[in-house]
Amino acid sequence: MHPPDNAAPKQASPLSTVHSESADNFTPEGPSAGLRKHQDDSDLVPLPMNNLYNLTDPNNSQLIRVDPADVNGPDFITQGALPVSEAEFLFDHYLTHINPLLWDGMLCSHKSLHEARQSSSFLVAVVLTVAALHIPNREQSLHSTYGAFVSLMRGSCLLRCQNLDIIRALCIGAFYLTSLSWALCSRAVRVGTEMNLHKSSLQFARGSLESYERVRLWYVLYVCDHQFALAYGRPPMMHEDAAIRNAEKLLTSGLSSKGDHGLVAQVKLFRILASGYFMHGCDPDLELSGRDFERLKEFDISVDQWRLEHPSKEVGVRRDSLTSSAANALYYHLARFQLNSVALRGISAREASHDTPSLDMNWDRQEASNIAIMTAMSTARIIVDDLDLQKALIGLPIFVHAMVAVCASFLLKMAVVFGKSESGDGNTLHLPRDLAEHGLNFHTKTALTNVERLVRVLSQVADNASQRHVVRQVVTGLGELLQRFSPGREMGAFLYSLPSQSTSTNLSKRQVVAAERDAVVDLPPMFPDTSVEGTAAVQVDTRQDPFDLTGDLDWRFDEGFLFGIDGVDSELSFL
Repeated sequence: MHPPDNAAPKQASPLSTVHSESADNFTPEGPSAGLRKHQDDSDLVPLPMNNLYNLTDPNNSQLIRVDPADVNGPDFITQGALPVSEAEFLFDHYLTHINPLLWDGMLCSHKSLHEARQSSSFLVAVVLTVAALHIPNREQSLHSTYGAFVSLMRGSCLLRCQNLDIIRALCIGAFYLTSLSWALCSRAVRVGTEMNLHKSSLQFARGSLESYERVRLWYVLYVCDHQFALAYGRPPMMHEDAAIRNAEKLLTSGLSSKGDHGLVAQVKLFRILASGYFMHGCDPDLELSGRDFERLKEFDISVDQWRLEHPSKEVGVRRDSLTSSAANALYYHLARFQLNSVALRGISAREASHDTPSLDMNWDRQEASNIAIMTAMSTARIIVDDLDLQKALIGLPIFVHAMVAVCASFLLKMAVVFGKSESGDGNTLHLPRDLAEHGLNFHTKTALTNVERLVRVLSQVADNASQRHVVRQVVTGLGELLQRFSPGREMGAFLYSLPSQSTSTNLSKRQVVAAERDAVVDLPPMFPDTSVEGTAAVQVDTRQDPFDLTGDLDWRFDEGFLFGIDGVDSELSFL
């Protein structure tokens, strides 16, 4: 029922403060800038920062103000950074080979480059960058598109945008651009909360179909945030609220798609892994007690139930989507490894090699450790044996590559951890054939064979991508580690050569360069200075040598191991 024409206008609340729109073309900086028309604060108890900006005239604010006229960003293709034909080729490659791997194309719904350019230059830049990263011999295009992406990223940091494509672009960049992953993921979550995506599930539950896309994007942010939180061993920014606990309700709407099933499945999986993280923490020296192992078993059972809820063969699901049977199996093994590998916390490899009595391999620890060993082996085998997974592997997010690399390095470290040095030769370790005396189902030859086969497959996979792709760094790192193993005098025995002093020196230089790079607040330049001179003031902990497999049993993500090995001589080492 419409109000009569002569109806009196609605009287403003005596608690509200109304300011006129800015006379110029600037939007004031503030927590709800651009959202004032959609505020849901009550007059009695408004949000503190909204109340602050309502009580003060934002037009007279001396805070930084940005021009929203260029919220889409300059069109770098029009500016000549990249030929249109090359941009079309890269965009089509992304739509065909990469986009389906992210929940059936959920993060890029544009069907043409022209349509995407009309929506967001920022999205176009990251899509073309990721595409160039996954095509051989496209280094020049990668250089141009990445430069445009970094420039647009700098320019967008102060913008209060209302374009969902900005969040999609940040997520895509986080999933594929290695050294920017944490920064882009954090930025995406912040922008998402500024756009009130965390409230979209409530609106969707009340029948607002317009909130459907926003709810899906909130779940993407949850997965992205938790992937890198677990990989880096840092607490996630997003917590388990009602929207996350009730993610399956998204599938009951008539709008749900095939990609939604895969997305909700990952939300549920990372809920379990996040619970394990908060239960056991990230301290590598904190051993698990009896009660901890009970909770660990509960989490492990939850992962088993998760796999049963998502059968290996789902009708109507594309083979190249993340809901395929091989991808689900891969995530299943990675999740169980992530959970159970914490059972080896607090055990020092150097102490173990001297048969120190403090080595306590009780039944609970043995059980969880054997699960970690088994799932690490299974991770290597499923990649080696499944051809469909090999085809899609190069386009999977870097979280997968990081976890696969950690599983492989775990197996190599387990082969060395109980080795004993020969008298008179402190640079060589004699490795046991197996670890049965410690109650572990680990055979050195089997582990080395599986890792070697995995490296061969990853090397073939890397041939389908740019020289800057993270898989090439993983192959280089694991290959150099494997070279330190050699057959022993007895059949089935192996030796391991400890790193030489020269290797440690070179690694220290790499770590210095990495420390300098990470200390810079600004985004990394296109051609970072790789000089190691004048670095005496940089405090670097060089005790942890990526090539020294006799350190503590800490399986956290190590950027130096994965990405610093060949990074010093790389023009685009930040990828």
